[in-house]
Amino acid sequence: MNITELQNRITELEKENEYLKALLDNAGISYNTNPPYEQSSQKIYDDNQGGRIIPVQITHNHVRAFFSYFWRRMDVFSKRYQNKSTGKAGYFTQCDNFWRHGICPKASGVKIKCKDCNNRSWTKLQAFHIEAHLIGKKDDASDVVGIYPLFPDGTCRFLVFDFDNHDKGSEGNDNANSDDTWIEEVNALREICNKAKIPTLVKRSQSGRGAHLWIFFNAPIDASLVRRFGTALLDKGTESVNLKSFHYYDRMLPAQDALNNGELGNLIALPLQGQALKDGNSAFIDEKWIVISESTFFVL
Repeated sequence: MNITELQNRITELEKENEYLKALLDNAGISYNTNPPYEQSSQKIYDDNQGGRIIPVQITHNHVRAFFSYFWRRMDVFSKRYQNKSTGKAGYFTQCDNFWRHGICPKASGVKIKCKDCNNRSWTKLQAFHIEAHLIGKKDDASDVVGIYPLFPDGTCRFLVFDFDNHDKGSEGNDNANSDDTWIEEVNALREICNKAKIPTLVKRSQSGRGAHLWIFFNAPIDASLVRRFGTALLDKGTESVNLKSFHYYDRMLPAQDALNNGELGNLIALPLQGQALKDGNSAFIDEKWIVISESTFFVL
């Protein structure tokens, strides 16, 4: 999708939103009185979702294809960590000077955020990081790569709708949702994108109880325009499929229109992580919530 198509879609969606609201107003119907969107009765997990993944030996060709599909900043990235005593998981921005005595303030006990450190030297994302992510040898998933989608010039190459749980304390369970109601919202947004002929990919999250809906662009586009487009899609979705709101939808990524000096913006974990794929997670799923068996090599 290019910038002209994106601008046209925004205009169309906004016009349709106003038209639908006018129809409801004229009929004296409240926007929020319609019955809820009917969730599919399809079982979320079959007996062996991970077994649907076709095993493949990761090669440099896979890595190159992956790089070309998931455009992101190359000068910085994060990796997942998990506290062994608490089980809490999170992401840590990689720095070449981390814990180097005489250089990293933290090595001397100084409490400082990496983004405020004058000695920081962000580690560049390289092919071997992606290869480790796709293979997934680490049992604690510490080889999971988190990328930053918003470039310093304020552009991006994809838009992601995040339906994970980001309440306080959810990090310990990889931001898993506590029930299955979020599925209704993902289905609703995917349906409205299908109706608008907007190609999407839906990825089940690392935890298996959440999802990301991805929309890709074939050129860099201003994040402010991309986020406006995303808002129009959400507005259209609440009206078209009779949802009062997207309660489980957490945020769009990129989460900012632009970056201030030194900021990185919000990160997002890359899909198709080898360890999670064993359980059918971190994989792309079809409209019946079944793992797409070719998930591991669809990018070729």
